[in-house]
Amino acid sequence: MMYTVYIDCVHMTRRSYAKRLAALERRLQAYRPFIRASVVVARKPCIRKGCRACQDGRGHESPLLTTSVQGRPKNRYLPKRLIAAARRRAKNYRKTKAILDQMSELWIDELLSKKR
Repeated sequence: MMYTVYIDCVHMTRRSYAKRLAALERRLQAYRPFIRASVVVARKPCIRKGCRACQDGRGHESPLLTTSVQGRPKNRYLPKRLIAAARRRAKNYRKTKAILDQMSELWIDELLSKKR
């Protein structure tokens, strides 16, 4: 028995739908580990009175890992040696989210095709 799934007004067989979904699942595995956060480098003044960097207005770099928890921003200090890894994991999250969006569209179209 051959099933037909309509995706974005394009006729797609059940087999090609399954292949597309499997390909997305394989891509999803490639982007682990991931974190839902951003890396921000803030400049902050210190408490020393004679600090040249603060007197010049440059301040001191403070890398932060920024995320939101229950809708509220949360910043955590990030050691400089971990900045590259954190940026890579944040990028992996964005790629993972894009793949999940594509998978969701496939599943929605597959669900709606059952009512035909």
